[in-house]
Amino acid sequence: MAGLRRIEYGVPSGNDALTVRFGIEVGTFEAEGLDLSVRIVFGGPELAQAFSSGDLSIGSIGSPSGLNAMAAGGNFRIIASGCRQRAHMYLGVRKDIKSYQMLRGKRLGLLSIGSCPSWIARRMLIQHGLDPDADITSVPLLDDYPRIIDIMEEGGIDACLATEPNLSIGEDRGILEIWAAAYEDAYLPNYQWIVRVAHTGFIAQEPDTVAAVLRGCRRAAHHAAGHLNDFAAFVAGLYGTTQAVARRAMARELSHYQLDCQVDMPGLQCSLDMLHEFGGIPRPGRAEEFTDLRYQPDRSIRP
Repeated sequence: MAGLRRIEYGVPSGNDALTVRFGIEVGTFEAEGLDLSVRIVFGGPELAQAFSSGDLSIGSIGSPSGLNAMAAGGNFRIIASGCRQRAHMYLGVRKDIKSYQMLRGKRLGLLSIGSCPSWIARRMLIQHGLDPDADITSVPLLDDYPRIIDIMEEGGIDACLATEPNLSIGEDRGILEIWAAAYEDAYLPNYQWIVRVAHTGFIAQEPDTVAAVLRGCRRAAHHAAGHLNDFAAFVAGLYGTTQAVARRAMARELSHYQLDCQVDMPGLQCSLDMLHEFGGIPRPGRAEEFTDLRYQPDRSIRP
């Protein structure tokens, strides 16, 4: 588009950044002078490498994958929160499985090994007396992740830890039951999950563009929340499902959305502490080491 700054916004799967995709559709980023497009790099560690190398300048990633990479020297920083600030992941289980103990020996579908679901699943399974390594087989789906519900229906996995609207689609098709949300009190009630990140060179060279992308993300989120019927129609079209299913998914999680891009620093510290507890990073750290929050949108300005 003539006169607009072209930017690729990186995400780890087709289920992420739904409000960003909606914002692109309705023109909220054009209002910020941006020709924004979404690029998928399947898997958290794989996407982190793209941000670290500068192959992608800006985008969204789960905090475990991002923090792990930055702790190992990754050349990017957290600049804002995504809409899914809390741990918006849901455990969906095949309907013939009736208890956590019946999950022993079963297969859990995940985006990838080392991605957010693999870390969050550890917390959830341990709470129910299961050993995530010995009792459960984790199945990394990577490029097949968009088919996670189909794969369960085909018998390839027995359970999944995934995001909406996948769970509502599986529920509607009678394939699974939703047992738990990762943000419940028993698991990770105070947690900063999706973060927006940028390559350090991009931050230094194009701070105005960083700020514009974040303003566009905030504007898109508020537009989605304020136009739920339009947002539901968009999500339904994206996933090939009904608007009723899309609205069910929104009802489950929209009240937990962070619309203003503001990072929950205690929640980010929780993510960092969990990674250290489970051996993802070798030393304890402070969340502030991994952030550059100068470009978070001003909440006092109407989006």
